[in-house]
Amino acid sequence: MKDWKKIYASSQLALASMIVDVLNQHEVPAKLLDRKDSAYVFLGEAEVYVPAEFVAVATEILKSLELDTLEA
Repeated sequence: MKDWKKIYASSQLALASMIVDVLNQHEVPAKLLDRKDSAYVFLGEAEVYVPAEFVAVATEILKSLELDTLEA
């Protein structure tokens, strides 16, 4: 994923997947990289990546989502 930047990481795969869906709905290309251990699901993180030119737009969208309330 050359020229793609990580904009978000979470231990919650479902939350990271939701973020990818929201970004795609806003026409921001986004990919989910699941780095969670398949044997020990509490280990690792799910990471969200976007192309470098979309980092600013994606960051603004993330700010509007109020993620701190979703992660609790």
